[in-house]
Amino acid sequence: MNLKVSTRLALGFSGVLSLLVLIAVIAWYQIRVLKQDIDFIVNDLFPNTITATAIINHVNEVARVVRDVLLLEGEPADMARERARLPELSRAITAQINQLTASVRTADGIERIEAMKQARERYVNAVQHILDLVDAGDRAAAHTYFAAEFLKVGDAYLKAIQSLIDNRVAQVNEVGSIAMRVAVWSQSLTAILAVLSLALGLGVGFWTSRSVLHQLGGETAEALAQVRAVAAGDLSAEIVLRPGDTTSLLASLREMQQTLKQLVEEIGAVVQAAGRGDFSRRIALDRKQGFGKEVGGYLNQLNEITECGLNDINRVAKALAAGDLSQTISRDYPGLFGESKEGINATVQALIGVVTEIHGLVDAANRGDFGQRLDLAGKQGFSRDIVELLNQLLDTTETGLKDFLRVAQSLAQGDLTQTISRDYPGLFGETKERVNATVANLRELVERIRESVDAIKTAASEIASGNQDLSQRTEEQASSLEEISSTMQELTSTVKQNADHARQANQLAMATAEFAVKGGAVVESSVQTMAAIAESSKKIADIIGVIDSIAFQTNILALNAAVEAARAGEQGRGFAVVAGEVRSLARRSANAAKEIKALIADSTIKVEHGAAQINEAGRRMTEIVESINRVTTLMSEIAAASLEQASGIEQVNQAILQMDEFTQQNAALVEQAAAAAESLDEQAQALVEQVAVFKLTAAEQTRAVAPSGQRPIVHNAGRTGQLCSLPASDGNEWADF
Repeated sequence: MNLKVSTRLALGFSGVLSLLVLIAVIAWYQIRVLKQDIDFIVNDLFPNTITATAIINHVNEVARVVRDVLLLEGEPADMARERARLPELSRAITAQINQLTASVRTADGIERIEAMKQARERYVNAVQHILDLVDAGDRAAAHTYFAAEFLKVGDAYLKAIQSLIDNRVAQVNEVGSIAMRVAVWSQSLTAILAVLSLALGLGVGFWTSRSVLHQLGGETAEALAQVRAVAAGDLSAEIVLRPGDTTSLLASLREMQQTLKQLVEEIGAVVQAAGRGDFSRRIALDRKQGFGKEVGGYLNQLNEITECGLNDINRVAKALAAGDLSQTISRDYPGLFGESKEGINATVQALIGVVTEIHGLVDAANRGDFGQRLDLAGKQGFSRDIVELLNQLLDTTETGLKDFLRVAQSLAQGDLTQTISRDYPGLFGETKERVNATVANLRELVERIRESVDAIKTAASEIASGNQDLSQRTEEQASSLEEISSTMQELTSTVKQNADHARQANQLAMATAEFAVKGGAVVESSVQTMAAIAESSKKIADIIGVIDSIAFQTNILALNAAVEAARAGEQGRGFAVVAGEVRSLARRSANAAKEIKALIADSTIKVEHGAAQINEAGRRMTEIVESINRVTTLMSEIAAASLEQASGIEQVNQAILQMDEFTQQNAALVEQAAAAAESLDEQAQALVEQVAVFKLTAAEQTRAVAPSGQRPIVHNAGRTGQLCSLPASDGNEWADF
């Protein structure tokens, strides 16, 4: 049977897909059944079980409330709080029963819900009956009904709820067993159909692969690799055929490989000859047909055109290399070779024009004329670039030389305000930086000389003025020293008197400190006593609390005894009377304990208040003692300082005598300083006249310095030597003293 590969694949995979669709349909149906069962368990059976369990918890909570109401006799607040929970619990149970009624759909489940509602009605009536007896004050009857009837009704109510829970659990187990059987059956059927699909797929694959291999002539990977090799230009791979194979894909591919390999070898020979510069080699067109003959003819034509064009280009290029601008290409060529011809001829003409213009420009530059420029009109490409670069070179050279000439002329005239501000590259830039640096250094040097001369002149004037002030201050200092000596004598007497007073104050402060320490000890003793009283009051309050707790426990025990007596009936009536008397005594004991506890608490508060006041007094007394100790310390320090002041005053008297001697020596130095200042002023004036020649700023005009009259310079070697050996002093120090 000779079918197409696509037909064979379609038939085989159609059968496999049919089995897979059947498996999917069966699986979908069984999963749908399982989904319904799971939905029934999750959304019906399990929630119902949880809700019924919550109802049981609420019923037990109601029972605990009823019990607490019976036990909390004499505690109306607690009993009211417990009874307030009953309506909330009742609403919660009603909502849960309504939820079960709406969700349960089976007949046996509905029947159990109805039984639960009836049991709940009886339970609610029993609870209300107990509450009515409590409200009527008949607690004994309430206890009896609680033990005899209420507990039985509650057990019946809980059994009805548990019956519903057991029914729901049984249905969960039943639905789970059915779902398990369905899952096992679906698993077996799916496995059988899967095995059939696998067998059919293997058969179709084997049958199809055999027919495809026969048409390809070998393995698919091998055929694909050979095709890719030929497509990538690799004709060296060997194609192995089966014996007698002449019609397969690999056989046709091998024949095409041999034809291409022969053509490539011939083209390679032509290309190798062209690589050696031999364009005379041609491809033989005999015994070729189809695309091989066309490719050979095109390559032969390409060689002929290339050989002629390269010969002309080579001739002109050799002439240009030898400096010969007379050679051009005259033969006509089409396409790119024609464009190359026009470009080469235009290059020769452009070079002729550029060389002629450059020759004239260089001649002008040799004559010192840098104003000549090359004309850019009609130039483009490399010739325009050469002209522009030469013009830029001339611009830079002319501008730089003019800037350097301008600065040099200014320096020759003493004008230091001129610099080169334009930016230059390379060597011109380095020269500009050096020239500007030289001008800046000269300007800075002259400016410093001017500042130094002005400073020297100003200092000389100040020294002369200072000498006059110094003479006057020396006289004033002598008179001041006499006044200071008399004042120091009076100060010595005053300091001795202060020392005596400080010693007396120190003795009084020490006596006061002893009294304060004794008062602090008394206050500390009172604080300890009040603390002991407060501790005893707390212990009494704790004992009263224990008595109150015992009375409460006694009341609870009596209540339980009354409940047991009520259950015993006539036999426990006497015991009930005794329990009532015990409860009465317990309540009276609790009331008395509360009153005593309140009195003790009030007493404790008052004791704590008194203890706090005594503690505060103790702290204040401690602060007073500390303050007195600090005053005593200060008085001791004052006495010691007074003694030190007396010693210091004697030292000041000796210093005043030394200052009087120094004042006499300073008077002799004033005359020497006056002569030196006059000589320094004359030298500074002469230096100002010499520096005024330079111009430092653009706005500064040439200053004409009028020569001052020469004054004789006083040369006094002896006095000058004395001035240099003495330490420098500041007039401000004399003024401050």
